[in-house]
Amino acid sequence: MIRQAALYLATADDRHTALLPVAGQPVAFRALVHAARAGAGAVGVPAVFRGTAVETAIQASARIRTVAVWLDRERLADTATALVPANALTAPATLATLLATPPPATLAASADGGAAIVVADARLTAALAPALAAGTPLGDEIGRALKSREAAVVAGNAWHVHVRDAPSARRAEDHLFAGLGSAIDTRLDRALHRRLSRPVTRAAIALGITPNQLSVASLLVGLAAAWCFWLGTPVATMAGLLVYVVAVVLDHADGEVARLTLAESRLGEWLDILVDTLVHATMVIAMGLTAERTAGGGALLGVVGALGVVASAAVAKVWPTTGAVDNVGATLENLGSRDGFYAMLLLFIAARAAAPGALPPLMIVVALGSQAYWLARAGYTLRARTGRRKTARSPK
Repeated sequence: MIRQAALYLATADDRHTALLPVAGQPVAFRALVHAARAGAGAVGVPAVFRGTAVETAIQASARIRTVAVWLDRERLADTATALVPANALTAPATLATLLATPPPATLAASADGGAAIVVADARLTAALAPALAAGTPLGDEIGRALKSREAAVVAGNAWHVHVRDAPSARRAEDHLFAGLGSAIDTRLDRALHRRLSRPVTRAAIALGITPNQLSVASLLVGLAAAWCFWLGTPVATMAGLLVYVVAVVLDHADGEVARLTLAESRLGEWLDILVDTLVHATMVIAMGLTAERTAGGGALLGVVGALGVVASAAVAKVWPTTGAVDNVGATLENLGSRDGFYAMLLLFIAARAAAPGALPPLMIVVALGSQAYWLARAGYTLRARTGRRKTARSPK
């Protein structure tokens, strides 16, 4: 695994294009971030970016400050190095594949255009060190070096954009935002929440709003949704659903901003879990109170359901995935998604409008379902882990 990288300029014009903004930060800073995410523990930065927005962005990110190496002050080790054009962006996963390839190697998607992403061996790294530090254009020299060596070609199937102008910077930004989803996103998340969260994320980055601030905003909006369900009129509950959508969009945006600004933290992770749990538990309690007030029962069931929400959040934190390899596991994953919560809200809204007497029975289903979910998930996960341990101990 190659542990260091360096930004370089392929042509003299690249210094300008490397400063074009992508998601609120210069392309060169984004290239540095992607190299770090791909596994590079040190990334060299040419001196030509001193006093620019690149240096400002580095100073503002505690995580990147530990990775960035200013080449006018410190030299990278004379070992294999990934050379990344300062005005080109590719997916971190693709870069990680390249970093795992012995030198010399090049990324196929970057081969055309004179700004290749390559892994140089120790000798070439040492030879290029002075030019890298000064920001001297190296496109032709790197091209000649690749022609004189049998370089492996890494295909990679993800995106790659050589940023030459504002339109290509926008294409790179679109790729960045398209990749901000989560592995646990549902179809509804992809079809609705992510489409709405991306403009929010763009605005938050432009305004300097932090992920934790978005989390707090999500909490406040979520509590407003619960208040609507507590009011309990048909109109109020429908409004509560719409307000809940806004809370979910903000919940998605906080993670997107964190990933784009490298502001992920343990505090942010726990705040996200706390907000999500409080919002859902409060909404269940509010529904129980409305059922009690409207049809004479359901308040206690709302409390029981809220406790199930808390227990489910705890189980999900301890066991993030159930390893759903069969129908039971897949069913549990689907039941635990936010889509299931939406289904419950829609049933509640329909019952409140058309059949208020059905609210207490519905709350029974909510209370039992919330408890059954975390118990079933815990039991399934423990059984699966026990099975894997037995298999591991079995003689070959």
